Amino acid sequence: MRTMSPTMMQTFTGKVIDLDDFREEDVRLADISHALSLINRFTGHSKCPYSVAQHSVMVSKIVGPPHAMWGLLHDASEAYLGDVATPLKNMLPQYRELEEHIQRTIARKFGLCWPMPKAVKAADVRALMAEKRDLLTVDHDWGIDVEPMAGPILPYCWQQAKQLFEERYKEIATW
Repeated sequence: MRTMSPTMMQTFTGKVIDLDDFREEDVRLADISHALSLINRFTGHSKCPYSVAQHSVMVSKIVGPPHAMWGLLHDASEAYLGDVATPLKNMLPQYRELEEHIQRTIARKFGLCWPMPKAVKAADVRALMAEKRDLLTVDHDWGIDVEPMAGPILPYCWQQAKQLFEERYKEIATW
């Protein structure tokens, strides 16, 4: 039996990974889809549970080909690091470096270009603004002037979100 160090974790599939030495062979789609389906957007501060997996599927559909796979995997590092709120990320430069390393490793694993295409970030912001409109309790001005995608967003349970994520991956992989 392997002794875990302070920088190691066990994933859903049982893989032991070292966040301090994250490699392509550590990346498994089953770990990503499972973890993202259980991680809530907005650090849980929404009207109801809404998963990063469902969000990722939405981004992949907004951006469409040729960047749909990037859209699906744009938050895949969160499967290993959790969904840290942007204000906290801004306070933790070392976290941002680790997040970038893990995301870059995931991109290599899936044959995606680096850096992430700007179109994916634009789709992510459109999804964010739709989520803000449909899932948050108070409509504060975030200073973002982007047309949200059409709604309403209807959150899925984690099992549905996981299945949706995996089906979207298979669909894109056949293009």
